[in-house]
Amino acid sequence: MMNAKSHEPIRETILRVLGDIVPNAETQAINPNISFHDQLELDSIDFLRFMMNLEKELNVTIFDFDYPKLSTLKGCEHYLMERVAMAA
Repeated sequence: MMNAKSHEPIRETILRVLGDIVPNAETQAINPNISFHDQLELDSIDFLRFMMNLEKELNVTIFDFDYPKLSTLKGCEHYLMERVAMAA
C-alpha cells in the first residue's frame, strides 16, 4: 500500500503544475495513457514550461532527451517517481 501513497503527491503535483500552464484544463479528466498534447492542445512552449516547473516543484532534473517519456500522465508519474527516488 505504501507505493500508492508515495505515488499520490507526484500525481497531484503534475496536475497542479499542468493546471497552472493550461488554466482551462480539466486536469481530473485527463486520460493517463493519452498525450497531454492530444488532450490539452499543449504546444511545445507550454510543454517546456511544464517540464521546467516540474523540475522546480520536485527538485529534480529532467533531461531534454527524456521529454518524450513525459508526454502522458502515466509517463510523467513513472519517470518522476524514479527521479525523485534517485534524488532522495
